[in-house]
Amino acid sequence: MRVRRWFAAPLALALLATASAEEKVLENKLPDAVVKALEKADSVELYSLTGERADKEKDKENSWRGWKSLGKATLSKAADKKAVSTAVTKGVAEADGGARCFVPRHGLRATHGGKTYELVICFECSWVYVYTDGGDKPDVFMTANTPQKALDKFLTDAKVKLPKPDKK
Repeated sequence: MRVRRWFAAPLALALLATASAEEKVLENKLPDAVVKALEKADSVELYSLTGERADKEKDKENSWRGWKSLGKATLSKAADKKAVSTAVTKGVAEADGGARCFVPRHGLRATHGGKTYELVICFECSWVYVYTDGGDKPDVFMTANTPQKALDKFLTDAKVKLPKPDKK
């Protein structure tokens, strides 16, 4: 009897976790405040990240949100900010699951309405971490890899080195 109870508890927890994960999928939508910030900010910074953790001492000059950075592009034209916002929002809406890894190669920073939003994006794993006002606890969303092409184009146009391709 004790052995059966030992198996029953983890099984019940696994079923609850699965139900919660399915519920999260239904709520996988960037908050309106983030979308608005990407569109209405004075400028949006788009980062090219290596996918490698930055060394706090060694990589001070070339890091962003704890990741090694290859550079950034600043988007100030309304059409560019709208294109990035639309691409990222659409990617989150199209998401259909994510992997367990997190190897971000793109980042976005936008400030609007007194708040700063930083999106750390891994298209390889299909995750977007959204940090608000420099916080260390992100809201996490899934994404499709469709926005990557648009983000890479803005980086290339600004002569920013692109990250190494995803392993996919």
